[in-house]
Amino acid sequence: MLVYNMKFGKKSNSKLDTCHEDLQKIFRLAIKRSDVDFGISEGHRSLNVQRDYYAIGRTKELGRDTITNVDGVTTFGKHNKIPSEAVDFHAYHPNLRIRKKLIYNKKYLSYIYGVISSCAKELFEAGEITHKIRWGANWDSDGIIEFDQKLIDYPHVELI
Repeated sequence: MLVYNMKFGKKSNSKLDTCHEDLQKIFRLAIKRSDVDFGISEGHRSLNVQRDYYAIGRTKELGRDTITNVDGVTTFGKHNKIPSEAVDFHAYHPNLRIRKKLIYNKKYLSYIYGVISSCAKELFEAGEITHKIRWGANWDSDGIIEFDQKLIDYPHVELI
């Protein structure tokens, strides 16, 4: 088994610390196993931020696709729980020019999710975590990525 010994930086660790213990275990194992570096974009999300995200594509940044169906008023998401039951990740590279090209690249995120998924299965089968996960590019977990999804969210992983 290859171990690359990458680790999260301060920002990623502080965001991951807002997440459910199962997500912390999964992501901390995945960063050690991945040969593509990645970071944590978001764990817990306040209701104010949730409302701002909901407005994108509806009342602000109208040319953009909506990024969430959770309004933070009548509906609440897994990011809004304490601890958060959802986490968003991104590809990372220390060179800013390269990072801008790959941070949310679907190929990189798909590869990283493969590592995350493998780690989650391993930990679940070993009884080290109690939840399974689901990915925002394959909500129904049918193995068809993106094409049969209403909302596509490659950086998103949540507990089920």
